[in-house]
Amino acid sequence: MKDVRRGAIFALLLLSSGCAHTLPPTEKSRITEYLDPQTAMTVRVVSEPFVYGRDAPELAVNARDYLSVGAVELDNMGKHRIFLALVSWSTIDRARVGAASPTLPERLEVQTAGSTREWAVTSHHPRELGAGVAVLEPPVERFGESWVELRASDIRALAAAPPDAIDVVVEGLRQHFTLWRRGDAALSEFAASLPADIPAARGRRRHVGP
Repeated sequence: MKDVRRGAIFALLLLSSGCAHTLPPTEKSRITEYLDPQTAMTVRVVSEPFVYGRDAPELAVNARDYLSVGAVELDNMGKHRIFLALVSWSTIDRARVGAASPTLPERLEVQTAGSTREWAVTSHHPRELGAGVAVLEPPVERFGESWVELRASDIRALAAAPPDAIDVVVEGLRQHFTLWRRGDAALSEFAASLPADIPAARGRRRHVGP
């Protein structure tokens, strides 16, 4: 009788062990969160940005300029602000071909649901917004960054229908960038984590640091 009981217990342990091994692994988050060492703000940023590109044949054959575009949330002691960070980079070394670095965008235009949404660039200096550590590191050296402040509802709309192309206005001229690499999953996770809405801040920008 004891042997039968021991056998039943052993079988139950094996079954329990087997069930434990079949549990699905925890999915890794696509959002990176950290305390910025320069500004002491809490930063949340997508780890997989969208990347848009445009040909630059005036510089070299097959030369392209790119924009890495990703959502960022800055938390300054409970005061939240949401941005799209546009990081400019290129496959061509402009110094080598004797060309000047590109001028950074002053406005972003996106086609969504049959209408055009426009946002002015809030800053080209993320440190003054609270991001002292660079975000969305491109594969080559960046030319600069253009940060656009949005509402939570804007982020959710972009996550629901990510644009296949975006336009930026540079010195009054429109530049058209088409989608090269997607980041849907990260943007959707970021959008799902936001509250009902975070209004874009108004008034003077806060300067952080010396």
